[in-house]
Amino acid sequence: MKTAPRLLVLTVLLTSCATQGLPQTTPTGPASGIAGLPILKDQNADSTSGVFFGIFRERDDHAAVANEVANDLRFKPATVMWYSSWKVGSNFPKADVLGLSKQGVVPNITWEPWDWTLPLNDPKQIKLQDILDGKFDDYIRSWAKAAKEVNVPFLLRWGHEFNGNWYPWAVSTNGQDPTVFVKAYQHVHDIFKAEGATKVQWIWCYNNADVPGDAWNDVARAYPGDAYVDWVGLDGYNWGTNPSWGSWAPFKDVFKGAYDRALKIAPGKPIIIGEFASSEVGGDKGQWILNMFSDLPRLFPQIKAIVWFDIQKEEDWRIDSSHNSFERLALGLRSKDIRGNGAALLKVPASIVPPLPPAGDSKKLATFETLAEVRLVTQEGGKVFLGGFQEQAAQPSTFSNQDQGNEPPAVVYPAGDGQTQHAGFDFGIKSPNAYAGVVMSLEVKPRNAEGKQVSVDYSSFKTLRVTLKATGTTKLRLEFIGDKSLGIQDGSYPQVYVDVSAATKTVDVPISSFAQPDWASVKKTTTEVLKQLITFNVVADTVPSSGNVQIDDLMLLP
Repeated sequence: MKTAPRLLVLTVLLTSCATQGLPQTTPTGPASGIAGLPILKDQNADSTSGVFFGIFRERDDHAAVANEVANDLRFKPATVMWYSSWKVGSNFPKADVLGLSKQGVVPNITWEPWDWTLPLNDPKQIKLQDILDGKFDDYIRSWAKAAKEVNVPFLLRWGHEFNGNWYPWAVSTNGQDPTVFVKAYQHVHDIFKAEGATKVQWIWCYNNADVPGDAWNDVARAYPGDAYVDWVGLDGYNWGTNPSWGSWAPFKDVFKGAYDRALKIAPGKPIIIGEFASSEVGGDKGQWILNMFSDLPRLFPQIKAIVWFDIQKEEDWRIDSSHNSFERLALGLRSKDIRGNGAALLKVPASIVPPLPPAGDSKKLATFETLAEVRLVTQEGGKVFLGGFQEQAAQPSTFSNQDQGNEPPAVVYPAGDGQTQHAGFDFGIKSPNAYAGVVMSLEVKPRNAEGKQVSVDYSSFKTLRVTLKATGTTKLRLEFIGDKSLGIQDGSYPQVYVDVSAATKTVDVPISSFAQPDWASVKKTTTEVLKQLITFNVVADTVPSSGNVQIDDLMLLP
C-alpha cells in the first residue's frame, strides 16, 4: 500500500502456539474481557507449523511495539515491520533490530528506494536505473555492513508492490520493463551478499492485482530467481464499498488469485502476507476476520506469515475500528493454527514442499499421522508394512525393521523441516539379481476377522497424488494391488515408475499411466483392479542400490 510520506510503517507477524487453543466464540462481556486474558507467549521454537501473525502500527519506537501489541491483544507477536525510506539516507536501524531480537521478535523492514517528498515522475525522483548505475552503492553497502555487524536475522522487504503504479520503483514507471526491476533487486541483494550480510531473509513482494493489468506488468516477469528470494510476499486489502470503485471482498477473494500465482512462480517458497486489512464499510469486519482464520489453513497452506496494517488511513484499517473487529481478532490469535515465536518464524525453510490442495471429492489413503499397535496405519486403519524380494536367495534384499518378524512396520519419521509426520524405509538391493527390491505396502482397509485383506472400489478416481523423496535411486515403482480373485501374478499388477530425488516433491500421477508389464500372464485393466483394490505399494527395485525412501500424504483425486 502507498503510505503517507512521513509514515514509518510497522508490522508485527504474530505467531501462534499450536498447543494453545481457545474456542473462537464471541465473548459475552465487554472489551475488558479480552484485557483479562493471559498473554499468550509461544514457547515452541522447534516447529514451523502454523501461521505467524503480524501487524503494522505507526510508532517511532519500533522495539516497543511488541509489548504494546501483547498488552492490547493478549498475544506476543513474532515479528514487527516498519518502513524506511532512502530519501533521508537513514542509517541502519541498529537499536530497533537488536531491541526486537532480544525480545525474541523478528525485525521486519520495508526498505523503500524513493524520495517521498517529490512527485512520482519528478526528474529528481530516484529511479531504478540510478541504482543500477551505482549511485546508491555506498548507501546500500553501509546498510549491508551494519546488518552483518548486528549479526542477527531479520526480514527485508525491498521494492514492494512493484506491479502497481504508485511507486517510482514500479515496473510501470521504469520503461514498462520488468527486467530493470529484476536487475535492481539483484544488485541490492548482491551487495549484501558481498558484504557478508547473510542472515538477512529477503521478501519479494507484489500487490494482489497488477495495476495496470498489461502483459508487461505480469509479476512472473519480475521474479529475480530462487537464489534471491527467501519469501514471496503478497499485499492486498478489502476496501469495502466506501470507494466508488470498491466492493466487499472476503480474505479468500482478496488473495486467492495472487496466492495461485505465487505457487506457479516460486512453488517451493514460503508465502508472507506483507500487508493486509479490512475496511468497516460494506460488510461485517468481525465476520471477515473470523472467516480469514478459518480459510488460512484450509485454502492457503503455504502462507506462513501474515501482517496486519493497523492504522486509520484511506479506510479505517485498525484492528479496533469496532468492538466486534477487535474481539474477533484477539480471539482468533488464540486458535491452534496461529503462531507467535520469532525463533520458529526464522526457521521456516526458504524452500518447502508446496502443499497442493485436494481437488474435488478426493480420497485420502494415508497421511501417516495415525498409529495402531505401535505401527503406522492407513486412513481406514489398514496395515503399513515392509517386505523384500530377489531372484537369488543368496543375495537377499535388506530393509528397515527386517528383524521384527513377518510384515515388519515402516519407519515413522517425525514432523520437521516443513513436513508432517511421514513413513519410509532404508533399503539395500544386491547384485547379481535379475530382479530384486524392497516394498512398502499400504493396505487400504483393516483385515477381516479371518485375517483376509478387504477390497474397496476406487475405480471412479482419475489421479494419484503422493509426496515422495529418496536417496540411492532416481526412480520408484508405484503399484495398485487388487484382490487375489483377479488371478494376477505378483509383480504384474498395474504399475508406473516416477522420478525421485533427495528433495521432497509432490507429484500427480494419472491413473491412466498405470499399466501391467508386457510379460503379465493375466491381463486386467487398471479400472478392474481399482474396483477391488486391497493394497498400494511403493517399491525400490534398482539393482544394485542402497538408500532411503520417504512417503507422505497419499490420496486419490477425481
